[in-house]
Amino acid sequence: MKYVACYGDSLVQGFPFGPRYSWTAQVEKLTQIKMLNYGVCGDCCDDIIYRMRQYALPEYVHHVIFLGGANDILQGRRIEDISRDYKRVLEWCEEKQYSLCVVLPFISTEQALNRQLLNLRQEAEHICGGKAFLLDLQPAIGMDAGARFKAYVDGIHPKSQTYEAMGSYAAPLIWKWLKNEKRLRKIFKGDK
Repeated sequence: MKYVACYGDSLVQGFPFGPRYSWTAQVEKLTQIKMLNYGVCGDCCDDIIYRMRQYALPEYVHHVIFLGGANDILQGRRIEDISRDYKRVLEWCEEKQYSLCVVLPFISTEQALNRQLLNLRQEAEHICGGKAFLLDLQPAIGMDAGARFKAYVDGIHPKSQTYEAMGSYAAPLIWKWLKNEKRLRKIFKGDK
């Protein structure tokens, strides 16, 4: 069985419904990949990194998902500071030899917030592209304003059916990521 440690804020945790209804739970249901949900509501990127560093993962975990940044923006942190946190996540995963998946921040229903979220998405792609698997769940949420309005409880947090759609969308992509990582590890070790 494959295990993935999923770090993040309320959007990993599954707020307001809880971890059993998160998109990671749907991925687990569809793939039988054990998605360890370490999402904590309200966490900023530096909080998430602190938790990543403080608590050792079980030795059978080799894959990490990271989703953060929206709370940072809501609390007035600069994109440059959040970018440094993304770099710290990459460094930590490299040091620990974890394969990393970075989930791009979701677009909300608030236009002012979206300008910053779009900048953060671009920055995450720039920093992490080629060094981590980038997962964009926005197509499952909705690309246009009307679809996003229907997808969220409060403009930021997905409805339960949206979490389910996100998990269904993510499941084959995560499965492919893990399969490719396994193949690459074999090639690196010289196995066929």
